[in-house]
Amino acid sequence: MLTGIERIAFLVLVIFSVSLSYVTFSRMFKVIARGTQPIDWKSVIKKWPKGLAIFISQKTLFKTRPIVGAIHAGVAWGFTLYLIVNVIDVLYGMVPGFRFLPNNLFGDIYRFFVDSFSIVVLLGVVLFLLRRFVTKDQRLNTNDPVMLSPAAKKGIKRDSLIVGVFIILHVGFRFIGASFEVAMHGADWSQPGATMVASLWSGLPKDSLIFGEHLSWWIALGLILLFIPYFPYSKHAHLFMGPLNYMAETKRRSMTTLEVMDLEDENVEQFGASKLEHLPQKELLDGYACIMCNRCQDICPAYQTGKELSPAALEINKRYYYNENMKEFANGSESLDSLSKWMLSEEAAWSCTTCGFCLEACPVGNEPMVDILRMRQDLVLMESNFPRDAMEVFDKIENYGNPWGMSPQDREKWTDGMEVPVMREKGSAEYLYWAGCSGAYDDRGKDISRSVAKIMNEANIDYAILGNEETCTGDSARRIGNEYLFQMQAAQNIENFEKYDVKKIVTQCPHCLTTLKNDYAEIGTELEVVHHSEFIADLIKDGKIEPEASFDEDITFHDACYVGRHHGEYDAPREVLQSVLSDNASVVEMPRNKEQSFCCGAGGGNMWYEIKQGKRINVERFEEAIETGAKKVATSCNFCMIMMEDGKKVTGQDQNMEVFDIAAVSYTHLTLPTKA
Repeated sequence: MLTGIERIAFLVLVIFSVSLSYVTFSRMFKVIARGTQPIDWKSVIKKWPKGLAIFISQKTLFKTRPIVGAIHAGVAWGFTLYLIVNVIDVLYGMVPGFRFLPNNLFGDIYRFFVDSFSIVVLLGVVLFLLRRFVTKDQRLNTNDPVMLSPAAKKGIKRDSLIVGVFIILHVGFRFIGASFEVAMHGADWSQPGATMVASLWSGLPKDSLIFGEHLSWWIALGLILLFIPYFPYSKHAHLFMGPLNYMAETKRRSMTTLEVMDLEDENVEQFGASKLEHLPQKELLDGYACIMCNRCQDICPAYQTGKELSPAALEINKRYYYNENMKEFANGSESLDSLSKWMLSEEAAWSCTTCGFCLEACPVGNEPMVDILRMRQDLVLMESNFPRDAMEVFDKIENYGNPWGMSPQDREKWTDGMEVPVMREKGSAEYLYWAGCSGAYDDRGKDISRSVAKIMNEANIDYAILGNEETCTGDSARRIGNEYLFQMQAAQNIENFEKYDVKKIVTQCPHCLTTLKNDYAEIGTELEVVHHSEFIADLIKDGKIEPEASFDEDITFHDACYVGRHHGEYDAPREVLQSVLSDNASVVEMPRNKEQSFCCGAGGGNMWYEIKQGKRINVERFEEAIETGAKKVATSCNFCMIMMEDGKKVTGQDQNMEVFDIAAVSYTHLTLPTKA
């Protein structure tokens, strides 16, 4: 189709594009290589089926915003098809007489799909541009007081416009070029859209049609060659970096479980992440994979209640830092500023509740929460810079073995007047019942512990407690960033586990569940840890206890993040509640429930210090409970119950609503199995 001179010109443009692309793409991967914990690229390559499946299916876009996700998927599928289209179009232009499967059914099907998806892509991109620049969807913006770099503030809209216009021109002129071809050869049923546009060119001389086809070909293909070197600087890089990010994902035992630090290694000069190069390579890759869609921001409890934290801004700031410093940083220069100066403010770092929703919602597998945990480690271990209340908690855990600062000799007082076996007397048991600090010292937590113990007694479970030998798991210390205190606490508990040959643990505290099951396993102590909601649900299924379906009031249930999102359990607590409900009552779900549940605000150490900026997260959540109309609020977490109780008081519902744990209601409505 092209003339000889045009072919030579195109080859020159290809050489120019490839040369420049080599420079920009190599810098991109050199930036990623500056991180710690190298990515195993051989392993990543072996996971190509996973990346390809995500790339083709676009299934991760439907986690949230299903309508926008569907439009984006349509654009992505069309653009994916265009990877093939562009190759065929190059052959059409460079090889004299080439036409892809002419007068062939498969060729007609190909042309029909190209014609259809060209329209889909054009409409989709126009809608996205209207959404950003005309209707100005607020979900695409980041509100004050979030730290967003000046470069990002200027660059996000500019980059969106560049990418949008590029796609419209590339796909649009390819579509117009097809219409010129149809105008020359006659109507084509396999290209209905191009055939309609071709009617505009009726009456034009053949030379004009040929010129129009050539011009369209050059604009469509020339734009691709000019845009490819720009890819590493554009958010459009997510097109291939997103699937790559999933292929390179780090396998963690839980969302919050990081690798164990060797605190005694004298060669280690940095603990946690203070600068960009302290982050693992996978987390540097996150910045390039970010689609800048703000889905994580939509559901972040800190952002939604007016705090400084936006997980999206964290990743976007990374991207624009790369763009501004790519050449120097790729060549080995040390980043000048600490992360708290440009990526995430200290206030924002302490605002994170580690609910994990940002990881769950991200369509490209980014992990901003993990960056925050690493930044906290630096602030605590290297800078001694953290909330004052957190210091008090550290002192209480270190000196008393619990964050309440209560006497370790009072830990088993919750068992007074009950028959609860203790390991030091019993010697061993099938299950260790782990009450945790809240279950031992908090008044409402003690009620949960008593209810669980009574249920285990009624079911004749072989169990015992550590009692006064139990000490804090170190969960709060680790989430806040004090790895030293966490390891100290873990060592004490592991010593007791080995002493009594503990293999199985039941606990009502989701935070203890995560720490004992996942963080201790990272140290090397594998334990079978079960949450009390699962344990009670199994007892009911096995007929070992028989709750009476006599509860006559509707209940709304709050999903604990560390049971649901972190542990994947949503059904067991509801099954326990359902077992006590009469036909006149039901579980009334809050608007945000199960996988979409909203945090209570206690996680990540926020139980022990208060971020005063914005609205309190537990109040936001309890207002949802009020909206359901139910007068009973059930939880499956000690901390959630405390936060819901506080929310009840702040919202003035002290006399109208009641908060309780599922263990309490299940024991209250328990009947013993009939003995034969």
